[in-house]
Amino acid sequence: MDRYPGGMPKSFLQPCLLLLLKEQPGYGYDLVTRLKALGIDDDSAAVYRSLRSLEERGAVYSYWNTSSTGPARRMYRLTPAGEEQLQSAVEALAETHLAIERYLCRHALAQSKCAESGDDPTPPTTTRPRLSGVAALRRSAR
Repeated sequence: MDRYPGGMPKSFLQPCLLLLLKEQPGYGYDLVTRLKALGIDDDSAAVYRSLRSLEERGAVYSYWNTSSTGPARRMYRLTPAGEEQLQSAVEALAETHLAIERYLCRHALAQSKCAESGDDPTPPTTTRPRLSGVAALRRSAR
């Protein structure tokens, strides 16, 4: 499965962009900066590719915002179709969240059973500490 370095699926970038645009219209660099608060540290090229893809699908539209104090910027706004896509993404992510939560809890339970029985399933070369389900979830949220 393709993953970002924090364990987030690649397809997570587009729902994040839709959410940010629902909150407030923005331009590319602004969105790249705002994504960092969601734990996405993508290069701007990936963000612009995703914005173009969202625009081709009718989820967002863009327009040029000219300013007397700076360069013209291509601004992006959410469309009604984008609102629907965002809602679909929220529902799918909620289901994924539940599945991951069940997995992490089951893993934590398996780890605790191994610890009680004295079995250590971790190879001796592993130096990374094992995280409980909740701790792993918190860590992936950062």
